[in-house]
Amino acid sequence: MSYIDSCKGCSASVRVASEDIKAMVLSIINSRNFNIVPEGIYSKRLQQCGSCKYLEYNTTCTQCGCIVQIRALQQDKDCPYPKNSMWK
Repeated sequence: MSYIDSCKGCSASVRVASEDIKAMVLSIINSRNFNIVPEGIYSKRLQQCGSCKYLEYNTTCTQCGCIVQIRALQQDKDCPYPKNSMWK
């Protein structure tokens, strides 16, 4: 019997390939439908996510279920860390 990590909410795999994340990031950057943060802020946000105890698989925030590389890119999003944003 093989074991597969699954998201209990959506029954999909919680592990996302880095190539897929890069493709999603590029899609958002190239889209005119999103306001994105400058590269320096993006890097700082990802660094803060990287040291967070709620980060799983180096991609997923267990507080909101988002892919942090996508959420950190968007200007209108904030860190869902309980009580205080890590991005302030």
